[in-house]
Amino acid sequence: MKKKQASPSAMISPRRRKASEEDRQTIRRRRSSRLSADELLSNITIDLVIEIFSRLPLKSIARCRCVSKQWASALRRPDFTELFFTKSSARPQLLFAREKEKDVRFFTALQPQNLGENVSIMAADHHVSFPDRHLYHISCLLNGLVCIRDERFFKRSTALELVLVIYNLSTRQSFTLPKIKTGSSVVLRSFLGYDPIEKQHKVLAVIDKQHRVLTLGTGNLTWRVAECGIPHFSSRPDSVCINGVLYYAAGVSVGKMIACFDVRSEKYSFVKLMEREMFPATLINFQGKLASVRSSILSEKSTGFNMWILEDLEKHEWSKRIFNLPPTWKKEVAGEKYLYFVGVTATNEFVFAPLYPSDPFHVYYYKFVKEAVKRVEIQGMGTFEFVRIFLNHVEDVKLME
Repeated sequence: MKKKQASPSAMISPRRRKASEEDRQTIRRRRSSRLSADELLSNITIDLVIEIFSRLPLKSIARCRCVSKQWASALRRPDFTELFFTKSSARPQLLFAREKEKDVRFFTALQPQNLGENVSIMAADHHVSFPDRHLYHISCLLNGLVCIRDERFFKRSTALELVLVIYNLSTRQSFTLPKIKTGSSVVLRSFLGYDPIEKQHKVLAVIDKQHRVLTLGTGNLTWRVAECGIPHFSSRPDSVCINGVLYYAAGVSVGKMIACFDVRSEKYSFVKLMEREMFPATLINFQGKLASVRSSILSEKSTGFNMWILEDLEKHEWSKRIFNLPPTWKKEVAGEKYLYFVGVTATNEFVFAPLYPSDPFHVYYYKFVKEAVKRVEIQGMGTFEFVRIFLNHVEDVKLME
């Protein structure tokens, strides 16, 4: 007599049957939670939704985009991205770009808001890595956007083409700008500027004595000629953008000047340097004005440094200010022979860092109003060969189109 064959469901072991049922329940719960999330979004005002989302940390924003199309749409709204950017600007961060064995990695750490806080150690969080890169490929950084430079030779030619890549450190989006064909030997700089009125970022490329500008976020990435009445080249890689004006050091036939590029009108002007000691120097935003700090190396034996502040752009008027370091400086930076001037924070604290990496790695804050100096150890970056530090880094969750 022929035996009756068991059904496939009867052949499944009780343990596997239980696991399968749990999987189905998990799927149902996920679908239910997704529907509940959309229903929750529909039952409260959009203003409240935006306020709630704006309080989330950056990593949570990325996760929320994946919950549903409705959530993703809410997180793309301009009023949300602008509010998130505004709140991020109120809590700026330190940004570290460190290089080790042709690998550049970006880290962030909170900036101390008050030197009186009992903070001597800060942890750095890793954001993104760029393999096969050097720090000199990092052209500039502004408002969470970083411009990465790449140079490639045309095949069977000595001509050079310039490739710039814009990367958003917050969303991890990137896109490549149109190539710029150049000569075989060029002096190249690229800068990022921001127009606060139109809320637009622009890229300025200075190639020898030619100038090109491109607007980001318009969907039409095209290089345009930026007219300039004074032929010049960029003599240093650093720049600073203040109230819609991009400043950088310029070399002209008569000497050294500061190039002033109005990001909105795309027009140039220039300001003269009053003293030889003003160049070379680090350009910074000091209390809303352009300032120049002589790039001298400080040590535990240093007693102060000079700063030149641009008081009137049209009249080329500068004022000189001398900052005397307090007696506590020697104690806090003991053992440091080569400290360079990084910049100034939004809360008026000067930041210094070792010229050569050390383990442990420290940054030094000088609050000149209170004459307070504080040493902060940065942990979590591992060992490295070189490092660049950017102050007042903010997170921008606006997706690039």
